Amino acid sequence: MSNLPAVSGLLLVLILVSLPITERVACADQVSLPDALPETPVLRLSNPPDSALEQRIKHEMLAKESIFSILPHKPNYLLPVSYNISPNNAAYANEKLDNLEVKFQLSIKTPIWENIIGENSALYVAYSQLAFWQAYNSGSSSPFREINFEPEAYYAFKTGHELLGVTSEVVTLGFVHQSNGRTKPESRSWNRIVGNLLFSSGDTYVAVKTWFRIPEEDNDDDNPHMEKYYGYGELLILQKLRDNTVTLMLRNNLRTSGNKGAVQVDWSFFLHNKLKGYVQYFNGYGESLVDYNHANNRIGVGVMLTDRL
Repeated sequence: MSNLPAVSGLLLVLILVSLPITERVACADQVSLPDALPETPVLRLSNPPDSALEQRIKHEMLAKESIFSILPHKPNYLLPVSYNISPNNAAYANEKLDNLEVKFQLSIKTPIWENIIGENSALYVAYSQLAFWQAYNSGSSSPFREINFEPEAYYAFKTGHELLGVTSEVVTLGFVHQSNGRTKPESRSWNRIVGNLLFSSGDTYVAVKTWFRIPEEDNDDDNPHMEKYYGYGELLILQKLRDNTVTLMLRNNLRTSGNKGAVQVDWSFFLHNKLKGYVQYFNGYGESLVDYNHANNRIGVGVMLTDRL
């Protein structure tokens, strides 16, 4: 059966999330900051007044004054052209998957408790959904191949310490659940305690993310040895270049034997007041939960509704 009604609803929500929430929010692509680049409600930042991070936070402050405010979290994007050189056919009983599919992400958040410890902190809840849709695979009725659901709660606070031209901006600590809602043998899920450190120097931002996986009983573990593929953290480097944003994400398990990891390169650029052009390249393990132990090599082209900065 076709999944067109389901995806139409998801894409509608995706588009609504990208729209300005108040008339004072002039540009939606300035309202998004992902978990890798954590946010804070405080406007007193160490960067210059026109820095990308400060613009983002000011727009979030204005938007969340609405009683119905929902803010973007991770990037919201749609890649209608996403080509994977090596699909994971083995995960689907060797069913033939198309190399070409649609990939999109929906991610939202809202603060639920501000100024917990002083004026520089807040507690957030967030929800992200990453989908892989075999839209062009008419032989299999164009199914959703994989959807990853990721609710989380985290505490964020402003630091503002500067050393040798590098500023420590924000620290977050939280709980993240991630699963794909499938039954065995395709079922995947894990729970983590996740910490983020964000640093900046001019228009360059560096986020160091690390996590601890909450242990599970062997008979309940759908993802044995997951840490061998995801590792224990990731590094994200973001560079603003006028209307362009270039991001590099690196993961590695730091093992001399059985070394595995992943790299993702993102390029977003001005396209329209409400949209950015977006190119994404991914190579390695863990692009999705069902592919945690399978290496993908993917290039995608599409549009981004809300960017990191």
